[in-house]
Amino acid sequence: MWESNYSEYQEYLYNEIKGFREDFLTPMGYDISVILNKRGLKTPRGSVFKGNHVHSIYKKGKIREERINREDIVEVSVPIFE
Repeated sequence: MWESNYSEYQEYLYNEIKGFREDFLTPMGYDISVILNKRGLKTPRGSVFKGNHVHSIYKKGKIREERINREDIVEVSVPIFE
């Protein structure tokens, strides 16, 4: 139902950060930002990574994933005619 408005690069960054954070590194954004900077990656706006960038990308990506994957609750009731 929801379409993604993320660019491929934003998806890539989120998946990298999610992988680092959930799989094998500490949840410290600073450590992840150092790794991303060493790889030569930039934020979507072209800046070097800092801990707050990592945190923001991860937080907003999790919210987006939850929104996309949730099941919508639809209740159908009997119409009332007067």
